Amino acid sequence: MQQQMSKLSILPNYSIDIEITYNPHNFALSNLFKMAARINKKRQFLFVSTVLGKHLAVRPQIPLLTGTLLAMLYQQHLTGQKVMASSVVKALKDGANLDVVQKSIEGTLELTDETLFIGFAETATALGHAVFNAFHSNAMYIHTTREVLPDFEPFVTFEEEHSHATSHRIYTEEPEFLLQAKRIVLIDDEITTGNTVINIIETLRQKFPLVRQYAVLSILDWRSKQQQSIFKQLEVQWDISIEFISIMCGNFSCSGMPSLTSTQPNLQTQATEDMELWSIQAPVDRKFYQSVAENGLVNNQPYLVATGRFLLTSKQHVAQKKSLQAIAKQLQELRTIGPALVIGTGEFMYVPMQIASYLGNDVYFQSTTRSPIYCTDDLGYTINEKIAFESPENNGVTNYLYNLQSQSYTELFFIVERIASKAVVARVVKALQEATKAKVYVISMHELEGER
Repeated sequence: MQQQMSKLSILPNYSIDIEITYNPHNFALSNLFKMAARINKKRQFLFVSTVLGKHLAVRPQIPLLTGTLLAMLYQQHLTGQKVMASSVVKALKDGANLDVVQKSIEGTLELTDETLFIGFAETATALGHAVFNAFHSNAMYIHTTREVLPDFEPFVTFEEEHSHATSHRIYTEEPEFLLQAKRIVLIDDEITTGNTVINIIETLRQKFPLVRQYAVLSILDWRSKQQQSIFKQLEVQWDISIEFISIMCGNFSCSGMPSLTSTQPNLQTQATEDMELWSIQAPVDRKFYQSVAENGLVNNQPYLVATGRFLLTSKQHVAQKKSLQAIAKQLQELRTIGPALVIGTGEFMYVPMQIASYLGNDVYFQSTTRSPIYCTDDLGYTINEKIAFESPENNGVTNYLYNLQSQSYTELFFIVERIASKAVVARVVKALQEATKAKVYVISMHELEGER
């Protein structure tokens, strides 16, 4: 493929030069990402995905299909047989027939060996789950987490140096299931240097001495030739194979210096008095563990099995999706005419995304994030407005929601896995109400108790 050169302006006096070296499906850059500045001294730019549903709202089938495409490319790598991904690629490009294409492929791909899929928190928890969702059997899924469970020894801990929150942990009650894996697949939205991948594989090798085949799936791969050569050396040194599979590859360089003049938003919004809390009635499987939030508050509410946070097999996944369909059926009764937005929180992305995919037409999905993106209404800039609030699950951490006013939503479904404090949730609702005219529903994934 002919190399593609692009120069994108991020802000005045700050731009990025991008060279695309691999793009077999001929995606336009804007099909996969836009650029923004990040308020982080470690890295002041951000590839804002247009297919993840993290920083920008998307139809929920878009991130599901993005994971499906990566799963198909991985299967092609395993079998050596070219996969027919044209319908998926076309749906991602033009946004048509999303639901039909997704339902026709999910859960149809086969694996010959037991394979462990690991999604990286927080941005790729849903992407990793969407990859796993494409396989019928011989698959397990788990995602890393930034949360701290004081009574639970992590199975794995590793670091991500450039991130806004660096420590990753993997918790599981059933390490013997994980250890059955013959192959390990790591999923992240973007590989920039590969350092995080090195850190986790180095750790996993101690836990999985018999695994010799690793794969790294990502939407974007920006590693330089020197960084790629490091992995070739590690393959020899560690006596393993590490296959990188991406939708688009290239390299980039930033020039200039961003002038970021915004101030930290005020989080002291007064709580709303008319907050509606809806507790789901469908039967769901839960895990009862405490977590300790950033501010020291203990959250005693249960986790959902359906997230894959502690491990999910293909068989379990099928059963969990039936519960999510039942939840969606309940929420459909609250729908009116007009677009609706389903909002996930932090690492809790896949479950609300999947629920959103069952809610019908004109439904969008987006997740809160702890990534602080610079916001300006300059013409052509990606992030035009944001709201900031305390995380409803990990109190003490500032979360953001971007470009909420990009559409005139009639309903917002704010789905929270574990409400640590109703007062915090009430302040989030107030912030949402101040930013939109939509009816706001808070959907609790556990039984509601008295005021905390």
